[in-house]
Amino acid sequence: MKIKVEFDENLTEEEIVIRCREPNDETLALQKKISEALHSGLKLTVTRSDMEYYLELPEILFFETAGSSVAVHTVNQIYETHLRLYELEELLPGNFLRVSKSTILNIEQIRSVRKNITGASEVDFRGTGKKAFVSRSYFKVLTDKLDEKRLKK
Repeated sequence: MKIKVEFDENLTEEEIVIRCREPNDETLALQKKISEALHSGLKLTVTRSDMEYYLELPEILFFETAGSSVAVHTVNQIYETHLRLYELEELLPGNFLRVSKSTILNIEQIRSVRKNITGASEVDFRGTGKKAFVSRSYFKVLTDKLDEKRLKK
């Protein structure tokens, strides 16, 4: 594997490109490490009651709309954020994925997915009994994203 750095003064945003013949464990691990390095330390400001908290992104299981607010679910708590789902979708890194009109998941926290052809599929998360639902129209996007993370021979 060779590493090359190119400089382009016309770029408006920094960009990292990994070129390979096909996905393999090495390039997927490299992609994950780069993503983690870029997003480590990022925190989201949330509230619960009258307290303000600063959550690291890996702590977050999922976001869902709850009436006029957005609930932020962690393993043990539910917080609120003033941001709307469409705003979160623009700000969050690639391991967060919109899976319905009302939900964004952290795919790194998924333990299992139960497919339901007639309705919303169900997602379970690590370390908790919390569940979220994936609408039929987003199911393929989720499974494609999860396939990218699978070990392949």
